Amino acid sequence: MQENFGKWMGGIPDTFYAVSRLEKYAHHGTAKFYSKGSYIGFSGEGRSELFYVLYGKVQLNYIFDDGRERMVYFGGKHSVFNHLYHYAYKSTFEGCLLALENSKVCHFSEEQIEHIFQLDRDIILDLLKNSNAKASYFMKQAVEMDYFNSAVRVVRLLHDLCISMGIPVDSHIEVSIKLTLKNISEITGAHYVTVSKVFTLLKRQDILVKKTGKMIIYNLEKLKELTQRTQIFKNL
Repeated sequence: MQENFGKWMGGIPDTFYAVSRLEKYAHHGTAKFYSKGSYIGFSGEGRSELFYVLYGKVQLNYIFDDGRERMVYFGGKHSVFNHLYHYAYKSTFEGCLLALENSKVCHFSEEQIEHIFQLDRDIILDLLKNSNAKASYFMKQAVEMDYFNSAVRVVRLLHDLCISMGIPVDSHIEVSIKLTLKNISEITGAHYVTVSKVFTLLKRQDILVKKTGKMIIYNLEKLKELTQRTQIFKNL
């Protein structure tokens, strides 16, 4: 169902396809409470688990050998995290789940998920839709990384958010969303300084202004035109 899709439709890797049906089988798994800022699991622990968010918000990060940490995606209620499976080969990073808010997360083992599949085969389709949504998003990201430069990718993300979440208010459009410059940097692969420069340019040209918890778009057509540029800092 279309309403199950998350903000990834607007360029944000958030929840993807919400698997609401799985909640009624939470008693087959183990539900745990996690306070904001606490770690939920690491890929290096060697367990194969599926993590299901009952409430709150959770983020998947990759931690590289040099200690740097990179956000991959996050999800709220009814989101699924199943990227923490253990593999035998040596990787240059490991995955970890972090609670962004006070959250309740259900842990399912492979055996428990197999049992749930026997009880409700529609869960299989919902999980396939969730995985397909993730694959579609990251394939699009990979193509844009190759085709557009970093500043244009930032503009394309802002335009996608405007189209998918924007609400007309008087003579402008408002997008209510809490996104830090760091979030945008991690989503687009653009350097933090590049993201800051893009917002400076858009504000200077009266196209878009970023405020706390929202963005205000004054010239949607100009913003759209910038998404087709090969680069946007030529006239700075």
